[in-house]
Amino acid sequence: MKIGLYFITSSEFSRTHEELAEAVLRVGVRFIQFREKNMSARQMFSVAKNLRKLTWEYSATLIVNDRVDLALAVEADGVHLGQDDLPFEVVKDIFDGIVGVSTHSVDEAKKAERYIDYISAGPVFRTTTKKNAKEPIGLEGLRRIVSSVKKPVVAIGGINKFNIEDVLKTGVKGVAVISAIANSQNPEKSAKELLEIVKRYLDD
Repeated sequence: MKIGLYFITSSEFSRTHEELAEAVLRVGVRFIQFREKNMSARQMFSVAKNLRKLTWEYSATLIVNDRVDLALAVEADGVHLGQDDLPFEVVKDIFDGIVGVSTHSVDEAKKAERYIDYISAGPVFRTTTKKNAKEPIGLEGLRRIVSSVKKPVVAIGGINKFNIEDVLKTGVKGVAVISAIANSQNPEKSAKELLEIVKRYLDD
């Protein structure tokens, strides 16, 4: 599974999920996560359907955050779980797609590894995008997680064009970003800059 630059959509920065997704898809990002905490289920379904159509057009992977039901309803490629969501083994029984999980420690990563397809590790750096975010694990914490599991690790949390190379040097297979693109004056340009750096490290 090739991950690379992993963009998580957000409606908190004056643009819609669809606008941001299309901007990054245009420049070559092929891993998109739909994350939304403030819409009704019906609104989320409508947006997720639009994102599914967009990602199909660009032959890209669509992951839905938290909601297995929504992922099934729109035929998403995958679902991303937190530590407090449905148990990984239960999700694997009912969802035949990519399952990712957020982790904050080596222990959490190792416990989840047998049930999931990729591990998200972070926050690497301090982030304001996620409310109640845990303390940063830093580059050393990220390295420990990468070296402790065989599944692909995606780094997340406070990653931008100034620190992304340090993150990529830890051996991760993907880098997830939100505000570095969504909060940019030119999301398309920012995505392209980050993608070019990621490709230098992760393209064969």
